[in-house]
Amino acid sequence: MDDPLLPHTTINMYPDSEKISDALVDILKAMSWLQYTVVYETDDGLSRLQKALWKHGPTNFPITVRQLKPTYDKSTHEPDYRPLLKEVANSTDFSIIFDVEPENLWSILKQAQEVKLLKDYYNYIITCLHIPRDELLLALNGSEANVTAIQIIADDSYSLPTVESAFLFDSIFLFNDALEALNARLKINGHQHLKIEPEPLSCSDTVKYEAGHNISALMKEIASVGRTTGYLKFNEKGGRSFQLNFIEYHMGNAFVSANWQDGEFNVMRTQKEREESVSKSIEQRVFRVTTKPGEPWAMEVTDGSTRGFPIEDKRWEGYAFDLIHEMAEILKFKYVFEIVPDEQYGVYDENTKQWTGLIGRLLSRAADLAICDLTITQVRESAVDFTMPFMNLGISILFAKPDNKVPELFSFLSPFSTDVWIYMATAYLAVSIMFYIQARASPDEWQSPHPCVSEPEELENNFTLKNSFWITVGSLMQQGSDVAPTAGSIRTVGGVWWFFTLIIVSSYTANLAAFLTSVKMDESISNVEELASQNKIKYGAVKGGSTAAYFRGSNVSTYQKMWQTMMDAKPSVFTKTNVEGLDRVAKGKRTYAFLMESTSIEYAVERNCNLMPVGGLLDNKGYGIAVPPNSPYRTQLSLAILKLQEQGVLRELKTKWWKRGSKNCSQSEPPPDSGELTMAHVGGVFLVLLIGCSASLLMAIFEFLWNIRKVAIQEKITPKEAFMAELKFAIDVTADTKPIKISRSRNASGSSSDDNRLTRAASTARSFVGSFLRLDILDKVEKDKENNSNNKKTII
Repeated sequence: MDDPLLPHTTINMYPDSEKISDALVDILKAMSWLQYTVVYETDDGLSRLQKALWKHGPTNFPITVRQLKPTYDKSTHEPDYRPLLKEVANSTDFSIIFDVEPENLWSILKQAQEVKLLKDYYNYIITCLHIPRDELLLALNGSEANVTAIQIIADDSYSLPTVESAFLFDSIFLFNDALEALNARLKINGHQHLKIEPEPLSCSDTVKYEAGHNISALMKEIASVGRTTGYLKFNEKGGRSFQLNFIEYHMGNAFVSANWQDGEFNVMRTQKEREESVSKSIEQRVFRVTTKPGEPWAMEVTDGSTRGFPIEDKRWEGYAFDLIHEMAEILKFKYVFEIVPDEQYGVYDENTKQWTGLIGRLLSRAADLAICDLTITQVRESAVDFTMPFMNLGISILFAKPDNKVPELFSFLSPFSTDVWIYMATAYLAVSIMFYIQARASPDEWQSPHPCVSEPEELENNFTLKNSFWITVGSLMQQGSDVAPTAGSIRTVGGVWWFFTLIIVSSYTANLAAFLTSVKMDESISNVEELASQNKIKYGAVKGGSTAAYFRGSNVSTYQKMWQTMMDAKPSVFTKTNVEGLDRVAKGKRTYAFLMESTSIEYAVERNCNLMPVGGLLDNKGYGIAVPPNSPYRTQLSLAILKLQEQGVLRELKTKWWKRGSKNCSQSEPPPDSGELTMAHVGGVFLVLLIGCSASLLMAIFEFLWNIRKVAIQEKITPKEAFMAELKFAIDVTADTKPIKISRSRNASGSSSDDNRLTRAASTARSFVGSFLRLDILDKVEKDKENNSNNKKTII
């Protein structure tokens, strides 16, 4: 049994596998590798990777481990690694660790190039501790992959074939240095030279062989720099401390990106240097941009013009094309567009374990960028990376506007029901008749027709049937009357009627304002809570889209209820595209609401004035440009978007494409809450005025013609003469008085205007004097004899 107190005499020049594994763990963490494939050739290589595999917890993304077993061509006897490399190429892993024998590395890289495993976005770590830089650059010629090689050889000038030979080379020099140091010490102590030949010893002999311990101790003690493998330092157990350099190869360039020594990981390249390298790489690239058709993101040019961007034999235009063009101007890259074959955003298939649509194109590296109304979600973020959002939005509700019904012609009658109007007309007739009957029965309402006559022979009642109807309608219309009651009973009826009209007119006026100014929107929903609590209006979203995913994964009880309602609806309330959803809302006659992004709703409302948004935003999110996972270009693309935002270009692009083709619905009709009354609201009032004026005109014509008949009979003239005389007087606006007899006013004999004025003056004087001399009593007597008035009472 070994004595634990004896010093270790073993010196290990080769790095410990566990230490190399620690260095791999640190570089994987620095490079943010979450999912990768390990390709190893020997069991020793797997042991070097063992600790890295242990550090990868079970909750992380899976790691694929494959052993490289070549087949051999019978004619050339060369190893064929292509079958396994093709399987790796068909997987979704783009981060690969190669642990292979150095002598096989060149064949493996050559065949990997043939199966397109060295394209852009592929990242490799090669664990061989020594790869000549010039040879690796030659092997990677034309490759766009990023390759990181672990290098322990500090000096390639010795051109040693393998890393083992380099360690052996340094160990011989170290042993030589230790012997020289020991000899120097012996000379100081008086010895001529070191004797390293062992002497025969027995188990009972107390004399021990000291040369081995002395030499190993000196080798540990000497701190020197190895000829090829760098700094030589050993611990008490003989293990070596060493430095690993991580050499990064990309686009024909090689540089030290980091180093590792005794558990310390140091990044050598600054962030500025990395950004400059990525910027230079972007300028040399042609990005493949994929998008999907949809307004206003990507629209086919159908008018035969040459505007837009060519894709195969068609031309396309839209917001997505303009945004990529603006970013290309800033970052100075070239690009080509494609339309995603299945025209889908991307859905993960549980059976095939593959993504479809835009996400699938990025994961297969068939495209470098994906742009459209692609919402940044947690599920998509787990598959691909996104730039910073170039547009912010949220989920909202799209619904159809109610039909703008033209108000009825007699809508001013709406404040009262038909029954109320009938009862009002009945009350009007009843009160008017009560005025007439009670006034005839009341003695206080019979008065002298001539106030100057103290003892009249007859009394007159002002409340004729005509006056009774007039006074009631005057108070109903809030107007006065020249007929005033004097009897207490009539005043009581009048006061009650005025109170009745006060309440009725006030109620009508208050209700009329509401009826005429209200816009009958007939909204059955105003927010998402009302939509969720009813069952008459169906609602849905794009199947497999981010909006549907939001409701499916939400923890809010209202949204969970809505998702279950959408899932249980028959027929299905889900649509394939937003266009199908818009069409369903427009044709649904307010029986279907569509849940979609607010930006899409803005675009739709600008072009269809029959649609409207309902409620506010249900969430906050953004549209981003999707890139493959771990894309080195994401930061630069995000900086370009930020610059466009600061310059106002993003706002201009949105205004350009959202307002293009807009119907300007905001100016085509007054806003619902403007309170404006159109002619349709008050047209009935004008109609009543027109009918009333027409009726009065007909009555005036009838009265005029009836008066002509009376004048012709009384003055024994022809109706034509009477008509011409009355017409001349009616159109003579300078005449202020009218003579009693038409014959006096006729100007058939050519009388002068002075005579006419004298005649009018005489007539005026006669009327004035007659009022005092009661010259009109004879006329009154004639009327009494005719008994045509029932409102006169003879005094006995």
